[in-house]
Amino acid sequence: MRLARNILRGLSSRRLTAWMMILFALYYLTAAVWFGEAFGRYIVLISSNNLARVLYCIFMLNISLIFIQGLISLRGHPLRLILRAPLYLGIILFLLSSFLSINLRDSGWLLVGEGDVVSPPWGGGVYRIIRIEPALERNALRREGSPIFDYEPYVILMDDSGNMHRVGAFPALRVGSSYMHILKFGIAPVVELRDGDRVIASGPVALRLIPFGAMDSFDMKTLNYKFNLRMMPNRIVKDSTGEITRSYNIERPLYHIQVIRGDRTIFEGLAEDEIVFDDRVMRFYRPVFWVQLEVVHDPVYPFFITSLFMSISGLLLYPFSLFRQKK
Repeated sequence: MRLARNILRGLSSRRLTAWMMILFALYYLTAAVWFGEAFGRYIVLISSNNLARVLYCIFMLNISLIFIQGLISLRGHPLRLILRAPLYLGIILFLLSSFLSINLRDSGWLLVGEGDVVSPPWGGGVYRIIRIEPALERNALRREGSPIFDYEPYVILMDDSGNMHRVGAFPALRVGSSYMHILKFGIAPVVELRDGDRVIASGPVALRLIPFGAMDSFDMKTLNYKFNLRMMPNRIVKDSTGEITRSYNIERPLYHIQVIRGDRTIFEGLAEDEIVFDDRVMRFYRPVFWVQLEVVHDPVYPFFITSLFMSISGLLLYPFSLFRQKK
C-alpha cells in the first residue's frame, strides 16, 4: 500500500513534470539540429517506438493527476471548480485523444481523377469521383507575387446511395467512416503517341506543372523516351508601368517540351496541338485534373475536436476563476 502511495505521489509530482519537459526540450533541440524536423519525428516515435510511448504515457498521467488533484482541491469553491474544469479536463482529453489517434488511425494517399473509384481498405463504402472543381480559372492571369491558385479545389464524390460529398482542402470532411481532404491539385496532359496510323500509347499523365513554370517529366521506357514538360504562358502583356501579366489557358495549354532518347535530346520546342519526332506524332488533347486525397480512418477524431473546444473555452474562462469569491 505504501509502495502504491509512493508511486502515485511520484507520478503526480510537479518535479516530474519539470524533468519531463526538460527531457523533451533536449530531444527537440537535438533532433532539430541533426534532422531538421523534430516534431514530426516525435509523432512517428510515439506511433512506432515503445519507449517513446511509455514516456508519453508517464507525462500524460503526471499532468492528469496534477489537474485532477487541482479540481479536487476546489471542492469548497464551486464557481472556481466550474470555471477551471473545462481547461483541465480539455487538456487531459487532448493528451489522451492525441495518443490514441496517433496509434489507432489508418490513413492513405490516393492520386485520383474524374471517374476513379475511392474504396478505403478499412471499409466504409465505395465512392466514385464525379467531378473535380479546379483551383484555377480557365484563363489564369499571373503577375509578380500572384497566388499559386485562384480558388480552393474541390472534388465531388458519389456513394452507393447516390449521395454527393464535396471534399475540399481544409477542413477534412467526414465521408462514411473516413475523413477526406485534398493534399495536392494538378493538371494531367492527355497525350497520344502515334506511329503512322497506329496508336502506340494514349491517356492522361498526372504531372506537377503547378506553380506555372515548374517542370515535370514522364517516361515511355519501352521506347526509351523521356518527356520533360512545363506550361508556358499563352500570352504575355506588358502595361504602361512595365508590369508583366502572363495568361495561361488551362484548357488549351502551351507546353515547352523536351524529348530525350537515351542520352540525346531529339526534340525541344513549344507546342499546343502536336509535335513530330523520330517520324512519330505526339498529340495533345484537353488536359484533365487530378487531386491527391488523404483518406483517414480515425475513431478518436471526434474526441480530439471536443478536447480542442474544451481547452479553448477553458482558456477563456480561466481568468475569471482567479477573482476572489465573496464569502
